[in-house]
Amino acid sequence: MSKKMQAIIWIIIAIIVLILIGGVAYGIVRYATQEVKNPEVTFEIEGYGNVKMVLYPEYAPNTVKNFIALVNAGYYNGKVIYGKDEFSEYWGRDTEGNVENPKLSTINSSIEADSDSDYEYEINGEFVANNFNQNTLSHKKGIVSMVRADYTKQVNNLTTQSYNSANSQFTILTQDATDLNGLYAAFGEVVEGMDIVEKIYATETKEQSAEEAGTDYNATTIKPFNTMPVIKNVTVETYGVDYGIPETHEAFNYSQYLYELMNQYYSGNE
Repeated sequence: MSKKMQAIIWIIIAIIVLILIGGVAYGIVRYATQEVKNPEVTFEIEGYGNVKMVLYPEYAPNTVKNFIALVNAGYYNGKVIYGKDEFSEYWGRDTEGNVENPKLSTINSSIEADSDSDYEYEINGEFVANNFNQNTLSHKKGIVSMVRADYTKQVNNLTTQSYNSANSQFTILTQDATDLNGLYAAFGEVVEGMDIVEKIYATETKEQSAEEAGTDYNATTIKPFNTMPVIKNVTVETYGVDYGIPETHEAFNYSQYLYELMNQYYSGNE
């Protein structure tokens, strides 16, 4: 083979190599710069239609993980939209309108239901007052935010337990409530079906007796709907992203805490 022919072959090889390198580099750059879509959740409300919300993991990553895990587990299917307060609507209670903590096995298939490793769980509150400064979402109309207990209304030193008591219930704001900024974990926003949210908000409510309220820590402010709309089905689109299992801790047992507190009090006065 002549030197000229060898030179031509090497030039062709070099061109092919450059094309391959260029293709790989283009793929890497394209992957690194492509827009990652935020997850979207669609709630089908029986008798009303669909409400779609976009989730914001960039503000409340673990809260979003938990929400997606619950949706994927079918947890919200059959739950109800319970009631309202002056600025929001409460979603995610059971059909009797009772507060319910999901168990760890609900969101983690590796945990055997009702085993020693299974328990009612909660997640840490991702908001500024709980030293989570990443969440700067403002509580404006249409924002989705986690419900949590406020045990400090009865016991002053239970701030940590209160801040880290969210699990599955959430609210959708029907008007701006910036006083909640930094105190509750906002994590999503309604992008379709806000008219349905407002239509439900406008339905009749009923007064709640102390017996009916039970251990509902928000009973003084929430008015239950006469007819609680049922969440028929919930789906989530994550656009190929696996958000995984959220970080959790065992749910705080407020009733047990009070029982032990009273025992200590009476034991000390004997």
